[in-house]
Amino acid sequence: MTKSRHSLGLLAALLLGLAARADTTLAPSSPFAPAAGSAAAAENQPLELRGILMDGSGYRFSIFDPVKKAGLWVRLNEPGHDFTVKTHDVARDTVTLDFQGRMLTLALRTAKVAAVAVSEAPASPRPTGMPAGYGPGSKPSSPEEAARFNRAVEEINRRRAMREKSPGPVPVPVAGPGPQPRPQ
Repeated sequence: MTKSRHSLGLLAALLLGLAARADTTLAPSSPFAPAAGSAAAAENQPLELRGILMDGSGYRFSIFDPVKKAGLWVRLNEPGHDFTVKTHDVARDTVTLDFQGRMLTLALRTAKVAAVAVSEAPASPRPTGMPAGYGPGSKPSSPEEAARFNRAVEEINRRRAMREKSPGPVPVPVAGPGPQPRPQ
């Protein structure tokens, strides 16, 4: 019995020693994760690269966190976030960043474009809210409407002539009863 206890004690000590050593020598990325740059790797990333912008003081990167549903524009090696962008590959539109002790390579996300059916445009478009029979090229339907239209055209022409003659604003007569100015 003592021999088996001694063997178990040695085995436990050996396993604890190996476990302690394994913690210090972990690989930065999992060998079971999909290869960087593959479609499966892009889907399983905790962050997304949504945009790259070049301004006067260098590049900025739009990093989006789908869990928090929030994004940030950051620069290379900018501190103060859950991650730090370490490198940028201009040719491949990728960034490498340090996220919670792991090195991630993010490729610029491509937009998903969907085809939309386009309906045929109407033959003669009319401004919204204008009833049928009004607009450019329409003719008055009755003699009363024609006379009213002609009076409106004459009034417009009269006001234009007054505006061209006088240097200041033209007083516009108020139609109908309403407040009248007091004589002073």
